[in-house]
Formats: sequence, structure tokens, C-alpha cells
Amino acid sequence: MRVAIVDDSRLARVELRQQLQQIDNIQIIGEASNLVEGVKLVEENLVDLILLDIDLPDGSGFDLLESLGSVPNVIFVTAFNEFAIKSFEYNALDYLLKPVRLPRLKTALSKVQVESDNSPLSAEQRIFIKDKEDCYFVPIKDIFAFEAMGNYTRVHLRENIPSIYKPIGAIAERLDKQLFFRASRSWIINTSYIAEIEPALNGILEVTLENGRRVDISKRQAVEFKRGWSL
Repeated sequence: MRVAIVDDSRLARVELRQQLQQIDNIQIIGEASNLVEGVKLVEENLVDLILLDIDLPDGSGFDLLESLGSVPNVIFVTAFNEFAIKSFEYNALDYLLKPVRLPRLKTALSKVQVESDNSPLSAEQRIFIKDKEDCYFVPIKDIFAFEAMGNYTRVHLRENIPSIYKPIGAIAERLDKQLFFRASRSWIINTSYIAEIEPALNGILEVTLENGRRVDISKRQAVEFKRGWSL
């Protein structure tokens, strides 16, 4: 489980880190002492859980959650008991009062459900995407391309481009390699939607998909593309 700690108290962060190090299968992604650092930490890393303080120097823990495009699991860790009810409006898994004891922390962590399904996705299989207020339920074969945007991935459909909170590398592992091709570090394209391919400078291939999207296949991947899709 990948955990981020956001708390303005250095002592509180040290205590949480020491306790987490005593629990199996915990990876501490990083620490932040304020709202701005916390948002940056969560958006730039793959995080399963935030251990989040209420009172931050530049806002509140609630402000931090509202600043995120997609919110991972949250457990509030704070000295204030009056915000407990409000915390569950933000789908908090638990609300811990300082000082936190190890048995209580373990109980809270047991509520975290970490996605671990790495099974392959078939072309006909549908996936559910929720992007803010919009929901999509689309077959994998109808996706034109995936585009990396930091810790998020944009899903290019025929008319819409929703985003999901998952790095492109994790998505690539589950895709059919006969249908999708990793054009570069930032792009995966559906080869069935390739309309045009043109050679460019430095060995790059310029691809135009049927929806008009232009994607460059990097020099290194162009060699792999030619090898895999040539007679």
C-alpha cells in the first residue's frame, strides 16, 4: 500500500512514519507539511492512501481534497475531534485523534481496499470511467489512445477525453499487445484506428488516427513498430 503523509507537524510526521515502518506491505511515498506540497505529492505519485491532518498552514485537509482531480483513500489524523462528522462527507475511511497508537492505526489501515487486479483486458471488455461528473462505460476496442498526464492518464475516445487516476504504465500491462502499441513514454495507440503513417525527422513516425489525433512514435519505438507490423 502506497501511503502519503500530509501534516504540518514534523513530530507527527515522524511518529506516523515510525509506526508505518512497523506494518507489513506499507510503502511511504513521501511527506508534505502544507496544502500546496500535499497536492503536488499526491498528483505526482501513485498514492493508495493519504494520512491527512485537518489544520494546515495554508488551508485545511478538506481544501486539499477539493484541490485534487481524483481523491485516493483518506484517513484523517488530527488533534481536533469536532470535524469527525464532516470528514465522512469526504468519504474518509477513518478519523484518528492524536496521539495515534499503533493498534488503532492498524485497524484504520485494514479498511483500505487497494486495487490489485492486473488481469489482461480483452478487446470486447468494457471499462467504467468516472471523470468528475461524467461517466463512461466503453469497450476497450473503442479507445483510440491513452495519453500520460503525470499520475493520470487521458483516455481518447471518438468524441470525449476523460481522465483516470492511474499511470499509463499500469494500463499498458493490461492491454492486448496485438491491438495496442506503446508509441512513446506518453502515448499508447490503438493500431486499428491508424489512418495514416508518415516518416519524420530522426527516425520518428508521425501517426494520424481516425479521429484526427496526431501521435509521434518515438525513434526507438518506431523500430519495434516496423518489426512487429511488417511482413
